[in-house]
Amino acid sequence: MNVLLYALATVACGALAVRAPLADREDPVRRSYAVLGLLVAVTWLGWTLHLLLPGVPVGKLLNGTATVFLPWALLRFITRFFVGRGEETGEPALARLGGFAPVVAVGYCALQLLVPWRVGQAGAADLLLGLWAFYGFTLTLLRLWRRHQDSKERVQRARIRYLLVLATAAIGFGFMEAIARAGSPLDAAPASFLTQEGLVQGALPPLGALLATTLLYFLYQMISLYRLLDLAEIFSRVGAVSIAAFILVILASLSAVTLSGPYPTHGIFQAFVASVLFLLAWEPMRNQLERWLGALLNPRGLMLGDAMRDVELALPRAISVPSLAATVLDRFVSSGRVPTASLYLWDEERRLYRLVAERGARPRPALLQMAREPFVEGFVSGEPAYLRVDLERQARRDVRRSERLARRLDSMAGMNADLVIPLPSGDLVLGWLALADEVDGDGFSEEEIARMARLGLHAAGTVENIHSFDQLKEEHRLSGLGTMAAGLAHEIRNPLAGIRGAAQYLAASRPAEDGEGEMVQVIIDETDRLNRILAQFLDYARQLRVAPEPVSPAAVVAATARALAVEAERVGVDIVEDCDPALPLAQLDEDKLRQVMLNLGQNALRAMPQGGTLSFRVRRGELADPRARHRPCVEFSVEDTGVGIAPEDLDRLFVPFFTTRHDGTGLGLAISQRIVQAHHGEIDVRSAVGRGSTFIVRIPLDEVVPAGSP
Repeated sequence: MNVLLYALATVACGALAVRAPLADREDPVRRSYAVLGLLVAVTWLGWTLHLLLPGVPVGKLLNGTATVFLPWALLRFITRFFVGRGEETGEPALARLGGFAPVVAVGYCALQLLVPWRVGQAGAADLLLGLWAFYGFTLTLLRLWRRHQDSKERVQRARIRYLLVLATAAIGFGFMEAIARAGSPLDAAPASFLTQEGLVQGALPPLGALLATTLLYFLYQMISLYRLLDLAEIFSRVGAVSIAAFILVILASLSAVTLSGPYPTHGIFQAFVASVLFLLAWEPMRNQLERWLGALLNPRGLMLGDAMRDVELALPRAISVPSLAATVLDRFVSSGRVPTASLYLWDEERRLYRLVAERGARPRPALLQMAREPFVEGFVSGEPAYLRVDLERQARRDVRRSERLARRLDSMAGMNADLVIPLPSGDLVLGWLALADEVDGDGFSEEEIARMARLGLHAAGTVENIHSFDQLKEEHRLSGLGTMAAGLAHEIRNPLAGIRGAAQYLAASRPAEDGEGEMVQVIIDETDRLNRILAQFLDYARQLRVAPEPVSPAAVVAATARALAVEAERVGVDIVEDCDPALPLAQLDEDKLRQVMLNLGQNALRAMPQGGTLSFRVRRGELADPRARHRPCVEFSVEDTGVGIAPEDLDRLFVPFFTTRHDGTGLGLAISQRIVQAHHGEIDVRSAVGRGSTFIVRIPLDEVVPAGSP
């Protein structure tokens, strides 16, 4: 059994040594780790051979020679990792170990082969090896202790403490095994191989090999993840399993005692019952053990885990974006692990991601908005999260992607984020959570990131539910508004008709040039304007229904241009039509779409009082909304060379009753937006003051009809 354990340790250490430099062959720290790992693997390989063939000196020589160089390899790795990535200046102990190690190795081999003196299993060679190993490992541990005392960073000190404990345990148990082995002479005529193997191993089990392999794995985690949290979680699980194994050993030992009684079946039954009871109690006991060990090894991770559990339970109760932000962000910040947390969500009107809430003590103002590309491309391709330390490491290694990763890192810095968790819906990204780490923190563990990624999925479902609820509320609001508007129209239109009729009667009895006649005409004009406002209000308030049918997009543009031709000629505007002849017929409500195009065209003419050019363009394109999954569309563009729109007015253009003209109603663009949305399309605007504006209408082309179809 000891042979199997040492063989497994050999394979594990060799695999870690080979794997470490593959990620970055130029990294001196990884090369130092590979040397250390190979020496440990050779050490256990030699002892495996010695257990199999104790009479052949090859295994003992291989084990001892590799052990001679272990203190030098360990100190070299520690120096390169903590002092400065390949800088070995100021380490005379390393030079001494490296200079004398070959001499000690030669002396060990000579004594092992030429001097037969033995005390138990130990000879002169073993005494020399023990003294050298004690000297070398003591220097290494003292160097670690000095580094621990000099370090000012909490995480760095914790990392060194882990390393000190593991290294001291591995070295200490190795020495104790050697001392116990010295007092265990070999049997000249062993009864069996197992007996011989046990005598060679000595009185103590191979705890040194287990701890040395664990130490090597810990060092691998240090150079691979730069985070202690992953290892702390592994230790908590391993500790829980170890306790379970210890309990099982006790149960098995007690069962073995009962089997020696007069009725062995009683012992078998008792062992069976004890095993069943243990398995029934193990699951809740395991969770509690892992929690206790987690609180001991990683208390800050336990606080974050509790926060995530609370958020998971509270998410279904969030019915608005503010309540969602309060549920998620407040709990993360109150955990003590996340000093700053932000929530970004997709803004349909602005076509970008917008900061909707932020909590915590932020070091600088966060970005208020983010473009979709190129930040979310990693999420779209399947990355579960962006972790700053991982992106920095990737940027150093992958020169081809370094510029793209640098832009992603700049965006995260602007959001005060060390971790970004997406809120995905299929292949769409509805937003993300941006979380900061503590100043002296050690990042987030892989298990924490995986759990937060699952939390992001749940939060995305909550966001979709909130959007659906908001749409339902809007429909109810418009329904109530339509009912009120119908009654209001009846009550207002009758007085308006009477006022207009009376004014017309007065206008007919007075000459036009008379001053009172002019005032009467003002009454008529304002009455007509009120009637138009009322009609548009009714159009906006009533439930909108579209009746799509196969329509030529070019025909819609041509009809709009003809309707605007007279007014355009009056103000000196040239109308340009540019339509793709290859466009198919699309399922559209022609009358309502012409209403949209006519409204946009009239607004463009009013923006060019001194003349200019009004361009209508129709092309095939894709919907810009990421939730539309790049669906094909027909794209109508209405472009003018007028005065443009002020930046502060762009966000309010489609708000009902907002207008920049003294004679406008502020409902034309709001109605146009509703018509476009009823077609499951989108409307967008781009403008520059003094250079003109472009309104873009995109209607999905999911159902198309060939251009020649009836």
